[in-house]
Amino acid sequence: MSIVIQMELVTPEALLHSEESMLVTAPGTEGYFGVMAGHAPFVTLLKPGILTVGEGDDAKHFVVAGGFVEVMPDKMTILTERALSREQVSQQQVKIERNEVQTQLSAAGLEEPAIAYWQSRLAFVEACQELLNRQKA
Repeated sequence: MSIVIQMELVTPEALLHSEESMLVTAPGTEGYFGVMAGHAPFVTLLKPGILTVGEGDDAKHFVVAGGFVEVMPDKMTILTERALSREQVSQQQVKIERNEVQTQLSAAGLEEPAIAYWQSRLAFVEACQELLNRQKA
């Protein structure tokens, strides 16, 4: 049995990242969970949050906007509408997106599907800020 799992991060536009890793930690709807080679197969939902590939100083971090995960013993596929690598996240980008989201959420007459969409966008922005805060610590 292999000691690594193949992880693929996929958006509608492209395969964003693919690598073998000993550990992948993902933001599930019930909390963060870790996957290693040999894990039992399952499919679950993701919430907006930080995806970590690897461990320690060599780990790579991505912010994902929710989605789905399929785990097999030797492969993990993450399907998400949007993902940013740590290098793509900036304080300026977070500020601009947070202002846009707050403006939309405070708009009068917003219907339920739109409210859910903008709340999900806010959760993504907050995950971006959390990743930036982690780097400062």
